[in-house]
Amino acid sequence: MYAFEESDKIDAELDAVWQTVSDVPSWATWDPHVLQCGFEGPFEPGSGGWTISRVVSRQRGYFKVLQVEEGRSYTTESPMPGGKMLIINNYRPDEPGRVAVSRRVEVHGPFTPVFRLFWAKAFQGDTRITFKALEQEARRRTAEAGSAR
Repeated sequence: MYAFEESDKIDAELDAVWQTVSDVPSWATWDPHVLQCGFEGPFEPGSGGWTISRVVSRQRGYFKVLQVEEGRSYTTESPMPGGKMLIINNYRPDEPGRVAVSRRVEVHGPFTPVFRLFWAKAFQGDTRITFKALEQEARRRTAEAGSAR
């Protein structure tokens, strides 16, 4: 197994962060890591979708939602040759108007050395970019909701 974790604190409201990350069909509109995506069903365990990633191969990669802690975390699993990739995302309130975000990526199976050699560094760096994009999109959604009142 190979694993890495990234974390940060972003200026956003937790509700807006959760709205953003659980709206899978919108990922490609705000996350520069995701070129295209699709999702079927509600955001709950057992539902699944696909993404085309800027970092990993630019081919359609499938995932299913394994766990959801509403408003706090979710875990996805993607098949890899002879194994799998788990992505564990966590969101916790920090101080008012700030959210602690983290993502742990685990790659299991014989494909692990190939992933580590060709994609791990870019994937890890891209995670930090995704956190900043998440902050911007959550703030945009909060402002949009405020102006709609």
